[in-house]
Amino acid sequence: MTQPVPRAPNKTVLLDMHVHSDYSIDSVVSVGAIVRAWERSGILPLVCDHNSIAGSREVYARIRRQDPDILEILAEEILTRDGEIIGAFLTEEIPPGLSAAETLDAIDDQGALSIVPHPFCTHRLCTIDQGVLQDVIDRIDIVEGYNARNRSPEADIESRAFAGEHKKPVSAGSDAHTHIEFAGALVAVAPFEGPEDLLLNLKDAPVWCRPANER
Repeated sequence: MTQPVPRAPNKTVLLDMHVHSDYSIDSVVSVGAIVRAWERSGILPLVCDHNSIAGSREVYARIRRQDPDILEILAEEILTRDGEIIGAFLTEEIPPGLSAAETLDAIDDQGALSIVPHPFCTHRLCTIDQGVLQDVIDRIDIVEGYNARNRSPEADIESRAFAGEHKKPVSAGSDAHTHIEFAGALVAVAPFEGPEDLLLNLKDAPVWCRPANER
């Protein structure tokens, strides 16, 4: 169930797990704007641009100049032949055009996390193929259960039910492509020092989401 906006207690990390900078061709949000949003709100962005880690690298370089204790999270929303998959905690860019299985191999090779974004959204051409999703779900780390850009709440409801069926933690992200969308969905997690910590801390983490159709 969607909860009120979390008020972060000491050491809780507020995380918007799906943000695009203008390194994505369809986003108008500059790296500077994302950093300023973090400065104002304290909400960390998981910047996962289309087929690029450049945005996340630049955002975290600027954030870490102000707070070196913040962990760098390089991420990318990768267009596979079978639809989109996000890699988080990457060390290098993964090329588009591979199969979903090959992309998951590349994510695993980097010790990174795999997230399947908006898996049941029907208005996007890049949603992962449903048959392929069934084939690779055991290899997926996280299912995006809250995407504030989804036009229909049923898509998120189905995602969370699917995650529960397969015992996967869910993420929440704004999928921001414009300034006003930032922090449209977020999670409040205990501090983490790497991908395994985040994966563990996502379980039962409080979530807040304001869907696009409610703005």
